[in-house]
Amino acid sequence: MSDSWCLRSRPVHSEAIQLWEKMEMESKPRRDYEQSCRDLQKDGWLEPGAVSPMPARLPGYDDPEPLGVSFFRTRVAGDLSNMTLPRTFFSRSEVAAVSFRNSDLSESTLCWNDFVGVDFSDSSLRGSDLRAADFNGVKFSRCDLRDADLRRSSFEDCDFTDADMRGTKLTSPQAAGLRLSLSQTESVDWQASDGEEPGGG
Repeated sequence: MSDSWCLRSRPVHSEAIQLWEKMEMESKPRRDYEQSCRDLQKDGWLEPGAVSPMPARLPGYDDPEPLGVSFFRTRVAGDLSNMTLPRTFFSRSEVAAVSFRNSDLSESTLCWNDFVGVDFSDSSLRGSDLRAADFNGVKFSRCDLRDADLRRSSFEDCDFTDADMRGTKLTSPQAAGLRLSLSQTESVDWQASDGEEPGGG
């Protein structure tokens, strides 16, 4: 048995993998909003032409045009990492096998969707509305979830390692399906009720 084989076969600690992933993301800066939209146009997610202005607030299902970036009743897949797309609207869509790594999706609306095998690692969902959605096999590692609303959503086999949960809205029954650290649990804004359903249901 050669030494080189022994080196290759040694297990890699998860902490080292996370550090490597974080360094990889930091080495790829986020594209600005206009360039992110141009890339979405090039890949067929947005109509060609002038870039719609970013909405002034968190988007709603009944907002008048221009809507900014939106995904409605569609299947979203592929690489959407390292983008700057605050206040994006997702609704009634299947979001599967998508990487949003290191993307800024702060103050976005992500209600009434199925998220399967999605990677939100190192992304920002700060202040976003993630209610009434199903999350299956989703990675939120090191994700900024400050002040996000996750009520009425279900989580199966999701990873919240080192996610920033300060002010994140959840209810006590949801806690059973989440694997949170003690510090994360203490920083969550635990709600007594599910609240009203989000619009567009």
